Parts: sequence; structure tokens; C-alpha cells
Amino acid sequence: MASQWRRDNDDGPADRSPHFFKIILPNAVQEGKLRIPDKFVQKFGVDLSDMAFLTIPNGRKWKVKLTQHAGGVWFQNGWSKFASSHGVAVGHLLVFKYEGNSQFHVLIFDATAIEIDYTLDGELQVHRIEDDESDDSSVEIIKHFYRGEGSGSAHPKKDGGVAKNLVIANAFKSENPLFTVIMRPSYVNGKDRASLPQDIINYLPRDGFTKDYTKASILPVKLQIVDRLWPVKLYIYERRGGSSCVVSAGWTAFVRENSLQVGDVCVFELIMRDGVLFNVHIFKCQD
Repeated sequence: MASQWRRDNDDGPADRSPHFFKIILPNAVQEGKLRIPDKFVQKFGVDLSDMAFLTIPNGRKWKVKLTQHAGGVWFQNGWSKFASSHGVAVGHLLVFKYEGNSQFHVLIFDATAIEIDYTLDGELQVHRIEDDESDDSSVEIIKHFYRGEGSGSAHPKKDGGVAKNLVIANAFKSENPLFTVIMRPSYVNGKDRASLPQDIINYLPRDGFTKDYTKASILPVKLQIVDRLWPVKLYIYERRGGSSCVVSAGWTAFVRENSLQVGDVCVFELIMRDGVLFNVHIFKCQD
């Protein structure tokens, strides 16, 4: 879909409205909020109110509350609804064009860098949220923080190439089910376990499981890279809050022998062949 703010005349003056982009990382999905770049807020924070308006190319406008915490400013209340309504997922790219007065135009690109098809609404409307009075943020908090009257210790952290890895990993296609895992410190520090996406459970066979003293259901599986196999075990835990899936009993050897590090992205491709086998595709951080 053509960009709403593409210049009508290529020979005309360039659009000088400030822009920034955000690649969606797992924490943005899990925590239901998105951080606005610090440099943008330092420059334009005085102009921001505690409510932002996000407009997509079909003209629909969404009202999202801004909060200030953890040394930064975030799209928060209303962000999850905006993201889920447009299928925003890990690896997607969002481009924000700032029009002033807390008004943003937003373009959404999927993990293959193709702009999404925006669902057309019957009428243009503002999607409203209920203000959370317990929030400790306001326009004054935002203004004071970025005038230097609050904590000045906020510094954006480098992601070590994770964002780029996610875009590449999510562009990987297969006819088989795929599951993406980012290597965390606890996955590579020798504890011999890593959490896998819960959706894996839906694709596993019903037979072949055993039980142990932890009341977990255990399934032997293999991890494959090229022509080498690593035997591991999947542990499925059924809890009141839902199921979880953990790979263990051989995971440490897989991590060590493939030199996995924090920030590496692994795509597990599920293949049903002589039992359960995952063909693992590794996307390494370069930093």
C-alpha cells in the first residue's frame, strides 16, 4: 500500500516532518508497550501530552496513553489493542511520522519488509481507551524529565544485532511449523534448559510421552544442524496458568558445540521423521 505521506510532487520540497522507526522485539509484545526513542523525546518531548494519536493510512485514528518510567517514555495503555488489531508481531517494522501535538502517522511493515494491507473501517473513528488513574505519568512528568529536571541517566542500549537477526529469521519460510527463540543469558549459562514457544505443544504427537517426579510430560526429540543430531528432551508442564515447554537433558551440549551466545536467534523447524526432530537454523549476532 502506498505511503500516505509520500510526496505528491517528486520535484517539490522534501517532507521535513520528523520520523523514527521501531523494529518489534519480543519484550514489546510480551509487555504490551513500546518505547519511543530517547533522542526523539529529548527533542520533541515538550510538545507531547500524555495521550498520543496514531493514525494509519486508512484514516483510522487510535488513542494511546503515554507513560514515563524506567528512564523513558512509552506507548502503553491502548498499544496492545492497536498492535493486535493490525497483526503486529516480532520482527515487524513500524515507521512513525510526527505531525506535532502528539499526532503520529504510522506505517506497518511485516517481517518480509512488505507494507501490510490495512483493514478498512466502515467509518473513521478514534479508538478510545479508559484512562488509568493509577498511572504516575502526565504531560508535566514528560516535560520535566526531558528538560533535565528528572533522572538524566537514560541511555538507549544496543541490541547486539538482535533486531536485524529477528527480521532475517522471520523471513525464513518453510512448509513445516517454525518456532523462533532468542538466546537469553539463562539459556546459554550452563543450566541445561531453555523455554520454547508454547505453540509447539499443539504440533507434538499424543503418544511417546513419559512422566517423572516433577509431573512433567517428557518427550525425547532430536535437534539437527546439517547432518549432525543432538538428542534432547522436551518437558511439558501443565499449570493453572497454562502449559509451558522446556528443552533440557542435552541442551547444554547443543549450546556449547554450536557456540550459541546471548542474542543469537534460533528457528526450530519441526519435522516428523523417525520421531520428533527439529531442524535448527541459527542466526548469529555479529557484535
